[in-house]
Amino acid sequence: MATPLLSGIDHCHLNVENLAEAVVWYKEVLGFHIVSELAFWDEGKGPLTLEDAAATTRLALFERAGVSKGIAFGATGEQFITWLSHFESHKIKTIVADHGVTFSMYFKDNSGNNHEITSHDYSHISRAIDKSILVG
Repeated sequence: MATPLLSGIDHCHLNVENLAEAVVWYKEVLGFHIVSELAFWDEGKGPLTLEDAAATTRLALFERAGVSKGIAFGATGEQFITWLSHFESHKIKTIVADHGVTFSMYFKDNSGNNHEITSHDYSHISRAIDKSILVG
């Protein structure tokens, strides 16, 4: 089986000491702004999604100690479904979450690093996915 394609990196998870201060820093220094359609996810400690002015780079900020969670790769709806099969064929455990506006699948690499594939093609995945595999 050929390795499925990705659409790039959707966002990177970053742990920050103070969420409010981090938002100011990323705005003033790098020109990032809060992605308004995803702001509802923030419950005071994140995830708060920021995006650069060109809308090509996103960061998900979490106020917490420790190392950051890893890379969230982007995928179309069709690619997302193909990745599910690909991981299954390699016996890699995935956790699939319906976020209401996006779908994410979480997995670990062979060193235990957490990663994610996320898709904004919500309607395509909603129609194609077996709902029994969803969490939360």
